[in-house]
Amino acid sequence: MKILRLMLIRPGARFSRMGFAQPLGLLYLVSVLRRDFPGEFEIELVEQALEDLNLDQMRARIQRFDPDLIGFSCLSVEADEMQRVAKVVKEVNPDCVTVLGGPHASVFFDYSLQDTNLDIAVLNEGEVTFPELLQALREDRPLDQVNGLAFRRNGQVVQTPPREQVPELDSIPLPAWDLIDFKRYAVQYSMNAFSHSPPWAVLFTSRACPYQCTYCHNVFGKKVRYRSVENVMAEIELLTKTYGVRELHIVDDIFNLDLERAKRICDEIVARGLKVKIAFPNGLRGDHMDRELIRKLKQAGCYTITYAVETASPRLQKLIKKNLNLDKVREAIAWTYEEGMIPQAFLMLGFPGETLEEMKMTVDYTVNSKLLRGMFFTVVIYPRTGLYELAQQEYPHFDFSRWNMFDLRYSSETPFYTKATGIDLFKIQRDAYRRFFFRPQTLAVILWRFPKNMFFLRSIYWGLRNTFISLLKLEPFFRPLRKFLSRHGIFFKV
Repeated sequence: MKILRLMLIRPGARFSRMGFAQPLGLLYLVSVLRRDFPGEFEIELVEQALEDLNLDQMRARIQRFDPDLIGFSCLSVEADEMQRVAKVVKEVNPDCVTVLGGPHASVFFDYSLQDTNLDIAVLNEGEVTFPELLQALREDRPLDQVNGLAFRRNGQVVQTPPREQVPELDSIPLPAWDLIDFKRYAVQYSMNAFSHSPPWAVLFTSRACPYQCTYCHNVFGKKVRYRSVENVMAEIELLTKTYGVRELHIVDDIFNLDLERAKRICDEIVARGLKVKIAFPNGLRGDHMDRELIRKLKQAGCYTITYAVETASPRLQKLIKKNLNLDKVREAIAWTYEEGMIPQAFLMLGFPGETLEEMKMTVDYTVNSKLLRGMFFTVVIYPRTGLYELAQQEYPHFDFSRWNMFDLRYSSETPFYTKATGIDLFKIQRDAYRRFFFRPQTLAVILWRFPKNMFFLRSIYWGLRNTFISLLKLEPFFRPLRKFLSRHGIFFKV
Protein backbone atom coordinates (compact mmCIF):
# COMPACT_ATOMS: atom_id res chain seq x y z
CA MET A 1 0.00 0.00 0.00
CA LYS A 2 1.03 3.60 -0.53
CA ILE A 3 2.20 5.38 2.61
CA LEU A 4 3.55 8.89 2.07
CA ARG A 5 2.04 11.01 4.85
CA LEU A 6 2.29 10.10 8.52
CA MET A 7 0.49 11.90 11.32
CA LEU A 8 1.80 11.16 14.81
CA ILE A 9 -0.61 12.13 17.59
CA ARG A 10 -0.17 12.48 21.33
CA PRO A 11 -3.88 12.47 22.29
CA GLY A 12 -5.40 13.97 25.39
CA ALA A 13 -7.99 16.38 26.75
CA ARG A 14 -6.87 19.15 29.10
CA PHE A 15 -7.83 19.08 32.74
CA SER A 16 -6.89 21.19 35.73
CA ARG A 17 -3.35 20.72 37.09
CA MET A 18 -2.39 18.76 33.99
CA GLY A 19 1.35 18.32 33.65
CA PHE A 20 2.99 18.36 30.25
CA ALA A 21 6.11 16.78 28.82
CA GLN A 22 7.39 16.70 25.28
CA PRO A 23 6.40 13.41 23.55
CA LEU A 24 9.83 11.79 23.57
CA GLY A 25 8.59 8.47 22.19
CA LEU A 26 7.22 10.12 19.05
CA LEU A 27 10.27 12.36 18.68
CA TYR A 28 12.54 9.32 18.75
CA LEU A 29 10.35 7.63 16.12
CA VAL A 30 10.61 10.63 13.81
CA SER A 31 14.39 10.69 14.12
CA VAL A 32 14.58 6.98 13.29
CA LEU A 33 12.30 7.39 10.27
CA ARG A 34 14.39 10.30 8.99
CA ARG A 35 17.48 8.11 9.25
CA ASP A 36 15.99 4.93 7.77
CA PHE A 37 13.72 6.52 5.13
CA PRO A 38 15.36 9.87 4.28
CA GLY A 39 12.92 12.17 2.50
CA GLU A 40 10.33 9.41 1.94
CA PHE A 41 7.65 10.52 4.41
CA GLU A 42 5.89 13.78 5.12
CA ILE A 43 5.36 13.79 8.89
CA GLU A 44 3.10 15.96 11.04
CA LEU A 45 3.20 15.89 14.85
CA VAL A 46 0.00 16.79 16.71
CA GLU A 47 0.00 17.38 20.47
CA GLN A 48 -3.71 17.51 21.16
CA ALA A 49 -3.74 18.57 24.82
CA LEU A 50 -0.89 21.05 24.42
CA GLU A 51 -2.76 22.77 21.58
CA ASP A 52 -6.09 22.26 23.38
CA LEU A 53 -7.76 20.78 20.31
CA ASN A 54 -11.32 19.45 20.55
CA LEU A 55 -12.62 16.67 18.30
CA ASP A 56 -13.88 19.05 15.63
CA GLN A 57 -10.49 20.72 15.47
CA MET A 58 -8.79 17.33 15.31
CA ARG A 59 -11.11 16.39 12.46
CA ALA A 60 -10.08 19.53 10.57
CA ARG A 61 -6.37 18.82 11.12
CA ILE A 62 -6.77 15.26 9.85
CA GLN A 63 -8.77 16.35 6.81
CA ARG A 64 -6.24 19.04 5.92
CA PHE A 65 -3.17 16.77 6.17
CA ASP A 66 -4.92 13.69 4.72
CA PRO A 67 -2.55 11.09 6.24
CA ASP A 68 -2.15 7.54 4.99
CA LEU A 69 -1.28 6.34 8.48
CA ILE A 70 -1.83 7.77 11.94
CA GLY A 71 0.22 6.69 14.92
CA PHE A 72 -0.97 7.33 18.48
CA SER A 73 1.21 7.28 21.58
CA CYS A 74 -0.65 7.46 24.87
CA LEU A 75 -0.83 6.66 28.54
CA SER A 76 -3.83 4.81 29.94
CA VAL A 77 -5.34 8.04 31.30
CA GLU A 78 -5.41 9.27 27.68
CA ALA A 79 -6.94 6.10 26.25
CA ASP A 80 -10.56 7.31 26.16
CA GLU A 81 -9.65 10.46 24.23
CA MET A 82 -7.40 8.43 21.93
CA GLN A 83 -10.33 6.19 21.03
CA ARG A 84 -12.53 9.20 20.32
CA VAL A 85 -9.90 10.60 17.95
CA ALA A 86 -9.45 7.18 16.29
CA LYS A 87 -13.18 7.16 15.58
CA VAL A 88 -12.85 10.58 13.92
CA VAL A 89 -9.95 9.26 11.81
CA LYS A 90 -12.02 6.41 10.42
CA GLU A 91 -14.96 8.74 9.77
CA VAL A 92 -12.69 11.01 7.74
CA ASN A 93 -10.92 8.18 5.89
CA PRO A 94 -11.77 4.52 6.58
CA ASP A 95 -8.64 3.43 4.69
CA CYS A 96 -6.25 5.35 6.92
CA VAL A 97 -4.21 2.86 8.98
CA THR A 98 -4.35 3.52 12.72
CA VAL A 99 -1.48 2.33 14.90
CA LEU A 100 -1.36 2.56 18.69
CA GLY A 101 1.90 2.69 20.64
CA GLY A 102 3.21 3.85 23.99
CA PRO A 103 2.68 2.49 27.53
CA HIS A 104 -1.07 1.88 27.12
CA ALA A 105 -0.58 -0.23 24.00
CA SER A 106 2.20 -2.23 25.61
CA VAL A 107 0.04 -3.32 28.56
CA PHE A 108 -3.54 -3.19 27.25
CA PHE A 109 -3.21 -3.94 23.53
CA ASP A 110 -5.90 -6.65 23.62
CA TYR A 111 -8.36 -4.32 25.33
CA SER A 112 -7.53 -1.50 22.90
CA LEU A 113 -7.91 -3.63 19.78
CA GLN A 114 -11.50 -4.40 20.70
CA ASP A 115 -12.06 -0.96 19.20
CA THR A 116 -12.29 -1.57 15.44
CA ASN A 117 -11.11 1.99 14.80
CA LEU A 118 -7.63 0.81 15.83
CA ASP A 119 -5.86 -1.50 13.40
CA ILE A 120 -2.46 -2.34 14.91
CA ALA A 121 -0.63 -2.02 18.24
CA VAL A 122 3.14 -1.64 18.57
CA LEU A 123 4.26 -3.17 21.85
CA ASN A 124 7.00 -1.79 24.10
CA GLU A 125 9.90 0.05 22.42
CA GLY A 126 9.00 1.07 18.89
CA GLU A 127 12.25 2.36 17.36
CA VAL A 128 12.85 -0.91 15.49
CA THR A 129 9.30 -2.29 15.28
CA PHE A 130 7.59 0.78 13.80
CA PRO A 131 9.95 1.17 10.81
CA GLU A 132 9.65 -2.56 10.08
CA LEU A 133 5.86 -2.25 10.27
CA LEU A 134 5.89 0.62 7.76
CA GLN A 135 8.08 -1.36 5.38
CA ALA A 136 5.82 -4.40 5.64
CA LEU A 137 2.72 -2.31 4.92
CA ARG A 138 4.38 -0.65 1.93
CA GLU A 139 5.37 -4.02 0.51
CA ASP A 140 2.02 -5.68 1.36
CA ARG A 141 3.81 -8.34 3.39
CA PRO A 142 2.08 -10.28 6.20
CA LEU A 143 2.30 -8.55 9.56
CA ASP A 144 3.21 -11.90 11.13
CA GLN A 145 6.74 -11.25 9.86
CA VAL A 146 7.17 -8.26 12.18
CA ASN A 147 7.96 -8.98 15.82
CA GLY A 148 6.45 -6.82 18.56
CA LEU A 149 2.99 -6.29 17.08
CA ALA A 150 -0.63 -7.08 17.89
CA PHE A 151 -3.51 -6.85 15.41
CA ARG A 152 -6.89 -8.37 14.59
CA ARG A 153 -7.37 -11.28 12.24
CA ASN A 154 -10.86 -12.66 11.66
CA GLY A 155 -12.07 -10.84 14.74
CA GLN A 156 -9.36 -12.28 16.99
CA VAL A 157 -6.33 -10.45 18.39
CA VAL A 158 -3.06 -11.89 17.10
CA GLN A 159 0.25 -11.17 18.82
CA THR A 160 3.56 -11.70 17.04
CA PRO A 161 6.70 -12.82 18.94
CA PRO A 162 8.00 -10.15 21.32
CA ARG A 163 10.62 -7.72 20.13
CA GLU A 164 13.94 -7.65 21.93
CA GLN A 165 14.65 -4.41 23.72
CA VAL A 166 17.06 -2.03 22.05
CA PRO A 167 20.38 -3.12 23.62
CA GLU A 168 22.46 -0.07 22.64
CA LEU A 169 20.58 3.15 23.30
CA ASP A 170 23.30 5.15 21.56
CA SER A 171 22.18 3.48 18.32
CA ILE A 172 18.98 5.54 18.43
CA PRO A 173 19.43 9.01 16.91
CA LEU A 174 18.67 12.02 19.10
CA PRO A 175 14.99 13.05 19.27
CA ALA A 176 13.60 15.29 16.51
CA TRP A 177 13.65 18.38 18.73
CA ASP A 178 13.09 20.66 15.73
CA LEU A 179 9.39 19.68 15.86
CA ILE A 180 8.91 21.15 19.34
CA ASP A 181 7.71 24.67 20.09
CA PHE A 182 9.63 25.26 23.33
CA LYS A 183 7.98 28.64 23.89
CA ARG A 184 4.58 26.97 24.01
CA TYR A 185 5.82 24.47 26.59
CA ALA A 186 7.55 27.18 28.63
CA VAL A 187 4.24 28.48 30.03
CA GLN A 188 2.75 25.05 30.76
CA TYR A 189 2.67 23.08 33.98
CA SER A 190 5.51 20.56 33.66
CA MET A 191 5.90 17.17 35.32
CA ASN A 192 7.83 19.07 38.00
CA ALA A 193 4.82 21.40 38.51
CA PHE A 194 7.13 24.42 38.53
CA SER A 195 10.10 25.64 36.56
CA HIS A 196 13.13 27.71 37.52
CA SER A 197 14.36 28.88 34.10
CA PRO A 198 12.09 28.08 31.16
CA PRO A 199 12.19 27.03 28.40
CA TRP A 200 12.66 23.46 29.61
CA ALA A 201 12.98 20.04 28.00
CA VAL A 202 12.59 16.50 29.28
CA LEU A 203 15.53 14.14 28.97
CA PHE A 204 15.93 10.35 29.19
CA THR A 205 19.47 9.12 29.87
CA SER A 206 18.58 5.48 30.59
CA ARG A 207 15.70 3.03 30.33
CA ALA A 208 14.23 0.51 32.79
CA CYS A 209 14.45 -0.12 36.52
CA PRO A 210 15.56 -3.36 38.22
CA TYR A 211 13.21 -3.12 41.20
CA GLN A 212 9.94 -5.03 41.54
CA CYS A 213 7.41 -2.45 42.82
CA THR A 214 3.90 -3.87 42.52
CA TYR A 215 2.39 -0.68 41.06
CA CYS A 216 4.77 -0.68 38.05
CA HIS A 217 3.76 -1.79 34.56
CA ASN A 218 7.33 -2.63 33.57
CA VAL A 219 7.15 -1.12 30.06
CA PHE A 220 10.94 -0.85 29.62
CA GLY A 221 11.75 -4.18 31.27
CA LYS A 222 14.03 -4.86 34.24
CA LYS A 223 17.41 -4.75 32.51
CA VAL A 224 18.67 -1.18 32.82
CA ARG A 225 20.27 0.19 29.66
CA TYR A 226 22.29 3.38 29.63
CA ARG A 227 23.13 5.98 27.05
CA SER A 228 26.83 6.81 27.11
CA VAL A 229 27.85 10.00 28.88
CA GLU A 230 29.05 11.42 25.56
CA ASN A 231 25.71 10.68 23.91
CA VAL A 232 23.82 12.35 26.76
CA MET A 233 26.08 15.39 26.58
CA ALA A 234 25.54 15.66 22.82
CA GLU A 235 21.80 16.00 23.43
CA ILE A 236 22.25 18.47 26.29
CA GLU A 237 24.47 20.65 24.09
CA LEU A 238 21.98 20.41 21.22
CA LEU A 239 19.13 21.51 23.49
CA THR A 240 20.98 24.34 25.17
CA LYS A 241 23.04 25.71 22.28
CA THR A 242 20.68 25.16 19.34
CA TYR A 243 17.22 25.46 20.90
CA GLY A 244 17.92 27.78 23.81
CA VAL A 245 16.75 25.35 26.51
CA ARG A 246 17.71 26.62 29.96
CA GLU A 247 16.35 23.81 32.12
CA LEU A 248 16.42 20.00 31.92
CA HIS A 249 13.87 17.70 33.52
CA ILE A 250 15.55 14.30 33.74
CA VAL A 251 12.84 11.64 33.78
CA ASP A 252 14.77 8.35 34.00
CA ASP A 253 13.12 5.64 36.07
CA ILE A 254 16.22 5.58 38.29
CA PHE A 255 18.91 8.05 37.22
CA ASN A 256 21.10 7.37 40.26
CA LEU A 257 21.31 3.58 39.95
CA ASP A 258 24.85 3.90 38.57
CA LEU A 259 26.27 6.54 40.88
CA GLU A 260 29.59 6.91 39.06
CA ARG A 261 27.92 7.46 35.68
CA ALA A 262 25.58 10.04 37.22
CA LYS A 263 28.60 11.86 38.67
CA ARG A 264 30.39 11.84 35.30
CA ILE A 265 27.39 13.52 33.66
CA CYS A 266 27.49 16.23 36.33
CA ASP A 267 31.23 16.68 35.88
CA GLU A 268 30.83 17.03 32.11
CA ILE A 269 28.15 19.70 32.45
CA VAL A 270 30.48 21.70 34.70
CA ALA A 271 33.58 21.08 32.56
CA ARG A 272 31.83 22.26 29.38
CA GLY A 273 30.61 25.42 31.06
CA LEU A 274 26.93 24.70 30.38
CA LYS A 275 24.66 27.02 32.33
CA VAL A 276 21.53 24.95 32.81
CA LYS A 277 19.11 24.25 35.62
CA ILE A 278 18.20 20.63 36.38
CA ALA A 279 15.17 19.02 38.02
CA PHE A 280 14.25 15.39 38.68
CA PRO A 281 10.44 15.21 38.50
CA ASN A 282 10.26 11.43 38.09
CA GLY A 283 11.81 10.50 41.44
CA LEU A 284 15.19 9.14 42.51
CA ARG A 285 15.85 6.15 44.74
CA GLY A 286 16.66 7.86 48.02
CA ASP A 287 18.42 4.94 49.70
CA HIS A 288 20.79 4.65 46.74
CA MET A 289 22.06 8.23 46.99
CA ASP A 290 25.34 9.51 48.33
CA ARG A 291 26.34 13.00 49.39
CA GLU A 292 29.02 13.36 46.71
CA LEU A 293 26.41 12.95 43.95
CA ILE A 294 24.13 15.48 45.62
CA ARG A 295 27.00 17.99 45.74
CA LYS A 296 27.89 17.33 42.11
CA LEU A 297 24.25 17.72 41.06
CA LYS A 298 24.17 21.08 42.83
CA GLN A 299 27.36 22.17 41.03
CA ALA A 300 25.86 21.09 37.68
CA GLY A 301 22.78 23.28 38.20
CA CYS A 302 20.30 21.02 39.96
CA TYR A 303 17.81 22.96 42.06
CA THR A 304 15.31 20.26 43.04
CA ILE A 305 15.28 16.49 43.55
CA THR A 306 12.19 14.36 43.97
CA TYR A 307 12.46 11.17 46.02
CA ALA A 308 9.99 8.34 45.48
CA VAL A 309 9.11 7.43 49.09
CA GLU A 310 5.49 6.24 48.61
CA THR A 311 4.86 5.06 52.18
CA ALA A 312 6.54 5.21 55.59
CA SER A 313 4.94 1.97 56.71
CA PRO A 314 7.53 -0.84 56.89
CA ARG A 315 4.74 -3.37 56.34
CA LEU A 316 3.57 -1.66 53.16
CA GLN A 317 7.13 -1.17 51.93
CA LYS A 318 7.45 -4.95 51.94
CA LEU A 319 3.95 -5.56 50.60
CA ILE A 320 4.43 -3.32 47.54
CA LYS A 321 8.02 -4.63 47.13
CA LYS A 322 9.51 -1.14 47.23
CA ASN A 323 11.69 -2.14 50.21
CA LEU A 324 13.15 1.30 50.83
CA ASN A 325 15.53 1.93 53.69
CA LEU A 326 13.54 4.84 55.10
CA ASP A 327 16.34 6.02 57.38
CA LYS A 328 18.71 6.35 54.41
CA VAL A 329 16.05 8.20 52.43
CA ARG A 330 15.57 10.65 55.29
CA GLU A 331 19.35 11.20 55.28
CA ALA A 332 19.39 11.86 51.52
CA ILE A 333 16.54 14.36 51.95
CA ALA A 334 18.53 16.14 54.66
CA TRP A 335 21.66 16.28 52.46
CA THR A 336 19.61 17.75 49.60
CA TYR A 337 18.21 20.40 51.93
CA GLU A 338 21.63 21.23 53.37
CA GLU A 339 23.05 21.75 49.87
CA GLY A 340 20.44 24.46 49.30
CA MET A 341 18.22 22.53 46.91
CA ILE A 342 14.48 21.81 47.12
CA PRO A 343 13.86 18.23 48.33
CA GLN A 344 10.49 16.85 47.21
CA ALA A 345 8.82 13.47 47.67
CA PHE A 346 6.12 11.31 46.16
CA LEU A 347 3.80 9.84 48.80
CA MET A 348 0.90 7.46 48.18
CA LEU A 349 -2.17 7.16 50.37
CA GLY A 350 -4.75 4.39 50.12
CA PHE A 351 -2.91 1.16 49.35
CA PRO A 352 -5.10 -1.96 49.51
CA GLY A 353 -5.51 -2.82 53.18
CA GLU A 354 -3.71 0.30 54.38
CA THR A 355 -4.82 1.43 57.83
CA LEU A 356 -5.44 4.98 58.99
CA GLU A 357 -2.47 4.61 61.33
CA GLU A 358 -0.21 3.69 58.40
CA MET A 359 -1.34 6.78 56.50
CA LYS A 360 -0.51 8.84 59.58
CA MET A 361 2.96 7.24 59.63
CA THR A 362 3.54 8.52 56.10
CA VAL A 363 2.44 12.05 56.96
CA ASP A 364 4.51 11.98 60.19
CA TYR A 365 7.56 10.92 58.18
CA THR A 366 7.25 13.89 55.81
CA VAL A 367 6.56 16.42 58.57
CA ASN A 368 9.59 15.24 60.56
CA SER A 369 11.92 15.36 57.56
CA LYS A 370 13.59 18.21 55.68
CA LEU A 371 11.20 17.92 52.75
CA LEU A 372 9.98 21.21 51.30
CA ARG A 373 7.29 19.69 49.12
CA GLY A 374 5.31 16.54 49.73
CA MET A 375 3.03 15.27 46.96
CA PHE A 376 0.34 13.09 48.51
CA PHE A 377 -1.23 11.05 45.73
CA THR A 378 -4.23 8.77 46.15
CA VAL A 379 -3.27 5.27 45.03
CA VAL A 380 -4.44 4.30 41.54
CA ILE A 381 -5.05 0.57 41.04
CA TYR A 382 -4.21 -0.33 37.46
CA PRO A 383 -5.06 -3.78 36.10
CA ARG A 384 -2.21 -6.14 35.25
CA THR A 385 -0.08 -4.97 38.13
CA GLY A 386 0.76 -6.66 41.40
CA LEU A 387 -1.17 -3.88 43.13
CA TYR A 388 -4.34 -4.96 41.30
CA GLU A 389 -3.88 -8.50 42.56
CA LEU A 390 -3.43 -7.20 46.11
CA ALA A 391 -6.66 -5.22 45.77
CA GLN A 392 -8.55 -8.30 44.62
CA GLN A 393 -7.26 -10.25 47.61
CA GLU A 394 -7.99 -7.47 50.09
CA TYR A 395 -11.48 -6.66 48.78
CA PRO A 396 -12.95 -9.93 47.43
CA HIS A 397 -16.50 -8.54 47.49
CA PHE A 398 -15.70 -5.46 45.39
CA ASP A 399 -17.26 -5.62 41.91
CA PHE A 400 -14.26 -5.00 39.67
CA SER A 401 -16.35 -5.62 36.54
CA ARG A 402 -18.22 -2.34 37.05
CA TRP A 403 -15.11 -0.27 37.67
CA ASN A 404 -13.87 2.07 34.91
CA MET A 405 -10.23 1.05 34.94
CA PHE A 406 -8.92 3.79 32.65
CA ASP A 407 -10.68 6.93 33.94
CA LEU A 408 -8.03 7.27 36.62
CA ARG A 409 -6.84 10.84 36.92
CA TYR A 410 -5.04 11.28 40.20
CA SER A 411 -7.05 14.30 41.33
CA SER A 412 -10.57 13.94 39.95
CA GLU A 413 -11.68 10.31 39.96
CA THR A 414 -13.01 8.98 43.28
CA PRO A 415 -10.11 6.93 44.70
CA PHE A 416 -10.35 3.17 44.56
CA TYR A 417 -9.71 3.02 48.32
CA THR A 418 -12.82 5.15 48.93
CA LYS A 419 -14.93 2.99 46.63
CA ALA A 420 -13.74 -0.19 48.33
CA THR A 421 -13.88 0.97 51.97
CA GLY A 422 -16.20 3.99 52.10
CA ILE A 423 -13.45 6.04 53.80
CA ASP A 424 -13.07 9.56 52.38
CA LEU A 425 -9.49 9.41 51.13
CA PHE A 426 -9.66 12.92 49.69
CA LYS A 427 -10.29 14.27 53.20
CA ILE A 428 -7.24 12.39 54.48
CA GLN A 429 -5.25 13.81 51.58
CA ARG A 430 -6.37 17.37 52.33
CA ASP A 431 -5.52 16.94 55.99
CA ALA A 432 -2.06 15.69 55.01
CA TYR A 433 -1.45 18.76 52.86
CA ARG A 434 -2.62 21.10 55.60
CA ARG A 435 -0.42 19.44 58.16
CA PHE A 436 2.62 19.42 55.89
CA PHE A 437 2.51 22.89 54.37
CA PHE A 438 1.03 25.05 57.11
CA ARG A 439 4.08 25.15 59.34
CA PRO A 440 5.64 28.62 59.71
CA GLN A 441 9.26 27.50 59.42
CA THR A 442 8.60 25.32 56.37
CA LEU A 443 6.59 28.06 54.69
CA ALA A 444 9.41 30.54 55.27
CA VAL A 445 11.98 28.26 53.60
CA ILE A 446 9.61 27.54 50.72
CA LEU A 447 9.13 31.27 50.11
CA TRP A 448 12.91 31.74 50.19
CA ARG A 449 14.01 28.81 47.99
CA PHE A 450 11.30 28.26 45.40
CA PRO A 451 11.66 30.11 42.07
CA LYS A 452 9.63 33.33 42.10
CA ASN A 453 7.55 33.25 38.94
CA MET A 454 4.04 32.54 37.69
CA PHE A 455 4.44 28.83 38.34
CA PHE A 456 5.03 29.53 42.01
CA LEU A 457 1.86 31.63 42.14
CA ARG A 458 -0.05 28.85 40.46
CA SER A 459 1.24 26.32 43.00
CA ILE A 460 0.09 28.62 45.80
CA TYR A 461 -3.30 28.92 44.12
CA TRP A 462 -3.81 25.17 43.89
CA GLY A 463 -2.45 24.54 47.36
CA LEU A 464 -4.84 27.02 48.96
CA ARG A 465 -7.73 25.93 46.77
CA ASN A 466 -7.32 22.23 47.52
CA THR A 467 -6.77 22.80 51.22
CA PHE A 468 -9.57 25.19 52.02
CA ILE A 469 -12.22 25.54 49.33
CA SER A 470 -14.05 22.30 50.04
CA LEU A 471 -14.32 23.25 53.71
CA LEU A 472 -14.84 27.01 53.61
CA LYS A 473 -16.47 27.53 50.18
CA LEU A 474 -13.94 30.18 49.24
CA GLU A 475 -13.98 29.68 45.46
CA PRO A 476 -15.12 33.29 44.70
CA PHE A 477 -12.05 34.66 46.49
CA PHE A 478 -9.69 32.60 44.30
CA ARG A 479 -11.17 33.57 40.93
CA PRO A 480 -9.22 36.87 40.60
CA LEU A 481 -5.90 35.04 41.09
CA ARG A 482 -6.89 32.40 38.55
CA LYS A 483 -7.84 35.07 36.00
CA PHE A 484 -4.57 36.92 36.58
CA LEU A 485 -2.50 33.79 35.99
CA SER A 486 -4.56 32.85 32.91
CA ARG A 487 -3.92 36.28 31.39
CA HIS A 488 -0.19 35.68 31.80
CA GLY A 489 -0.22 32.38 29.95
CA ILE A 490 -0.45 29.97 32.88
CA PHE A 491 -3.30 27.79 31.65
CA PHE A 492 -6.30 26.90 33.80
CA LYS A 493 -9.19 24.63 32.95
CA VAL A 494 -11.49 23.72 35.81
